[in-house]
Parts: sequence; C-alpha cells; structure tokens
Amino acid sequence: MQSSDAPVLIVGGSLVGLSAAVFLAHHGVRCTLVERHPGTSIHPRAVGYYPRTAELLRQVGVEDAALREAAGFEAHRTRAGVTSLAGEVLFSKEELEGDDELGDLTPSRLLLLPQDRLEPLLRERAVALGADLRFGTELVSFAEDPDGVTAVLADDDGTDTFRSDWLLACDGPRSTVREALKVPRHGRGVLSRHVSIAFGADLRPVLGDRRYSVVHVKNPQVMGILVHDDTLTGGTLIVGYRPEDGESLDDFTDARCAELVSAAIGSPDVAVTIRSRFPWDMAEQVAEGFVQGRVLLAGDAAHVVPPTGGYGANTGIADAHNLAWKLALVVDGTAGTGLLETYDAERRPVAAYTAEQGSLQLAVRSGSATAEQQAAAADALTVTMGQTYRSAAVVPEPGAEAPAAPADPRTLGGEAGTRAPYVLLSRDGAPVSTLDLFGNGFVLLTGERGGPWLTAAAGAAAELRVRITARRVVPGTGGGAGTLADPEDRWAGSYGVRPDGAVLVRPDGIVAWRSLGADPAGAETEALTGVLRTVLARG
Repeated sequence: MQSSDAPVLIVGGSLVGLSAAVFLAHHGVRCTLVERHPGTSIHPRAVGYYPRTAELLRQVGVEDAALREAAGFEAHRTRAGVTSLAGEVLFSKEELEGDDELGDLTPSRLLLLPQDRLEPLLRERAVALGADLRFGTELVSFAEDPDGVTAVLADDDGTDTFRSDWLLACDGPRSTVREALKVPRHGRGVLSRHVSIAFGADLRPVLGDRRYSVVHVKNPQVMGILVHDDTLTGGTLIVGYRPEDGESLDDFTDARCAELVSAAIGSPDVAVTIRSRFPWDMAEQVAEGFVQGRVLLAGDAAHVVPPTGGYGANTGIADAHNLAWKLALVVDGTAGTGLLETYDAERRPVAAYTAEQGSLQLAVRSGSATAEQQAAAADALTVTMGQTYRSAAVVPEPGAEAPAAPADPRTLGGEAGTRAPYVLLSRDGAPVSTLDLFGNGFVLLTGERGGPWLTAAAGAAAELRVRITARRVVPGTGGGAGTLADPEDRWAGSYGVRPDGAVLVRPDGIVAWRSLGADPAGAETEALTGVLRTVLARG
C-alpha cells in the first residue's frame, strides 16, 4: 500500500461519503476516501431524494445522470397499504403531492432511485473531478494533533499511515470514528430493529399497471414495507424483529426470508429468490457535537433519523454539501478555522429537528399520534427545504427577525440563513435559474440601481482574496453584458430587496446577508467587506 497525503480524509464510502468526495472535489479540494467494502452498496437501502437534494446534485453535475437512471421510476409515486400486492388495497396516497406544481419553487423534483444505483453515479463523478477513492481500504486507527490527523489504513497489501489536515467521518450509525472519540448521542435511541431483504421475483402478474413508491404490507404472515424496482423483477422487503422476545438475525434464513416475501406478494405462483439481507436499527439519535477538533462527523455518524419520511439520506447529503465549501475555504487559507464551527451550529439543529420529524411521521403513519403530534408534523418540503441557519456564517440585517426554523419554503423571501429563492432569469437571451448561479464561490446579486454594490464586490474580493461573482438584475428582457434580465420582474420581490439593494449568497446557495437598499452611509465596500470578514471567520 502506497502512502499519500491529502487535506481531507473521508472515512466511509457509502452515500454520504461519496457525496462529500464529489462536493469537495467540485470545490477543488484534494481528498481521499477509504471504504472497507470492495465496492459501492449491493443493497438498495435509501430510495427517495427530495427536490432540495436534487438541487445539490445539480450543482455538481450529477442530477442529469440520476434523472436518466431514475427514468423507470417516474410513475412510482403511490404510497399504499395492502394486505399483499395481490390482495386488498387498504389506502393509497400520492408521494409529495403537488410535485408537478413546484415549478415556481424549484427546477428540480422528487427523485426515486435506489441507493445501490445512485452510489455508482456519485463514484464516477467523484473520480472525474479528481477525488482519490480507495475501496477495500479500512481505517485501523487515527490520532489527532493541533495540525492535523494521522491515520493508519489497511488494505490487502498491508498497513500504512496517512496524513491529512481534517478527517471526515461518514462511517454510518455505528461509526468507529465517533465511538473512538466517545462523542455522546442524545435522543430516543433505538426504537426497533429491522432487516431489509433484497429479493428477486417477477412482480408483473400481481402489479399489473400499478406502480408503487412504498407499500405497507399487513397480513397474518407478515407485516412490513415493500419497495419494488423499475424492472418489476425484484425489490426489498423490510421487516422487524424483537430480540427481547428471543428473535435474532439468525432466524432470517433464506427459506424464512422467502416465506416472508411470498406472503407480502400474496401469490403462490410467483417464485422468489433472496439476494441479500441488511440489518439496521430504527433510531433517533444525534451526536452531541459534529465538530471534534480536526475530526468532523456527517450523515449517520452524526445523526440517525427514523426512516419514516425518507429524511435520513437527504439530511446526510445536505451535511456534506454544507461542509464542503467551508472546508475548501479553510484549506486554501481564505477562511479561518472558525468557519468550520458553523457546520455544527447550522447542521446539528437541523439534524435534531429532522430526527424528531421522522419520529412524528412514524407516529402519524402508525395511527398512534396524538393531536399535538399531528399538529407538530411538518410537510416534506418544510423539513428538507425550509431550514433556517443561525451561525457566524450568516449576518442578518439590523433588526431583522429570523424566520421560524424551519419554515414553509413558499413563505421564505431571501432572509439571511435561508435557501436563496429560485427565480428564472435570462442571460444573453437564454433562460438561467438563480440556483444555477450558485455553487462556485460567493455570488452578489443587486438590483438595477445597485452599481455601488458591484464596485463593492470587486473591492471586497480584492482585499480578502475571495471569489465573488457580482451580477445586476434588471427588470424586462434587456441588459448589457454581465447583466441578468428579469422578464417577469420577480427577482426583487422574491429576495426582499429594493432596486438599490443587494443579496450575498454563499457557495451552498444559502443567503449569507442582504441589504434591502443602498448602504445608509454610502459605504458599500466597507459594509460588504465587513460582512465577508465575519462569514469567513477572518476577524
């Protein structure tokens, strides 16, 4: 095994680790990922990604490939309860109702794609961007010092040391990194234990023209959740087991698993083969701190979210996205290390809220929710797109009240700490989404009378040596070079500023700061430079 150093060592090559590698490489950060398994997941696991997650994949050139791979799932939008696939339908509900009506909110949409088919796309993109991915390589141990982390890695050729500035733990709910650091976790703990059974079966005779996203099965032989793939020749059945009643994983032999799957299908004429089993715990747990010196926690290593609602993978990918640009600026010396502290300040409250929402959805769907729990359960768009960040990397305008956290994204209007709103503009006569302006450095948008802010952006960029792309947004269809046209005159209202105002958007598409109008003292350069110094932890 040949030793090689990089600024960031990622431990864990599943969905979140691979996403982190993509996002870091996108920002030009040399990173090495190690994963003890020989390849990407062989089990479907997570299957649903909300529009905000698709937006993040869009930034790094993965969304189109994911959409192509997910084309066969386009009609799989119905969540249903059944006695079996061949039996009675007890209830039926469309997933993310109104998804086709989100055109004013996002250019992306709900993406249904099993994890074992998304991970190879992330792996391919990470390699294309220059990430060093080492499957079949395990973290044996690590030691932190004030300047970085020394890790011992092992593969088939033996062991060697690896030196990095930062270690990013994406190694799952039983994270060996988190356990080594003895980071406590809070929450309701393990709620139940489950086994996911991947199977092969010709489901076409029993499904007919029906296509389900998720099926809740309940009959005397089996109670569980079934997801079928787009080929209709296989799927996954999730069932629970109770160690306290003497049940164990050893009970799930191939024969027993086949019996359970057959009962869920409900037709003795359908032959079943068992492909794999994957044990996991339904839990609500959040680590006490996501930043531990030079070690950072993300995904299930940082938080475990009950899968009801499908928030876990989405939250982990958002962790990696939030952290990547911050690591990039710290690694290249543009930002102080204090910027990384904002990762914990921003993502840990989101994780706690999301884990709680997963539990609430579990209670609602099981029919055990109280009236108070039903009222507290938020819709999926609020949970995944309506977060409000409060940290040193966000500078609200004086006297501003932060939106309720989280809030319905339809009610947000460019407030500091929220997702920058989607508005369709025009550049050189071609349509361009505001969301497609973000993802590479800071972006400053100003209205038609915002010339001083454009000057301020150039001055701040030169003084702080930070990348800022500044653009004027002009109502109508005209405008010169470097100007964005606003044919429907929506931008100023959507971002809550006047024609002489400005909005500073972070590389992750979150509003860092805005000025509703011109600087009262006429000192736009000083104002913007001061904001950036704060955001970048430059003092």
